[in-house]
Amino acid sequence: MASSSYLRRVSITLVVLGVCAAASLWAWGQGQQLQWTRWGLVPYRIRLHGEWYRFLTSIFFHADVTHLLVNSIVFYSFGSVMERYYGPLMYSLLLGAGTVGSGLLTYLRYHHNPHHVSIGLSGVVNAVLFAFILHNPKATLLIFFFLPLPAWLFALLYLLYSLYEARRGQGIVNHWAHLGGAAAGLVFAYLQP
Repeated sequence: MASSSYLRRVSITLVVLGVCAAASLWAWGQGQQLQWTRWGLVPYRIRLHGEWYRFLTSIFFHADVTHLLVNSIVFYSFGSVMERYYGPLMYSLLLGAGTVGSGLLTYLRYHHNPHHVSIGLSGVVNAVLFAFILHNPKATLLIFFFLPLPAWLFALLYLLYSLYEARRGQGIVNHWAHLGGAAAGLVFAYLQP
């Protein structure tokens, strides 16, 4: 009985952030390019070799401290709220939906590209953020800690920006993962009472 009450007190959000920090620090010390190639989301290798584990392992690695900090701040800010709202089981399913949604869209977009590697928690973060927004569309979000925007307006602007950047295909950010995670979060939240 004591162990089940302990599990209810463990923050899934903090556990995920701890694993992200540990995996990223380890990769930075071990030759991050090698670790990203080994554990990152490489759709081409999934297609050729069936390395499906990459959908999960890729979310824990981050390119640098800024990448890790931004994902951590946003994930903690909204994840802690959604974890309390959904409870451990449904929240875990939301995180799984974000992992699958972001990974699946990335896979569909890049499975013929042998050079594409994706890492980071961003797709899962977007699933959590967009689930929050669907439940709280009139909430005020502080963008960059100072610009207040209604949640629904932020969601619309963010999705338009991500779609534009994804279609443009420039830079190193995987906007397809962001869109897939956001879509997964919206669908998940819509299906919940």
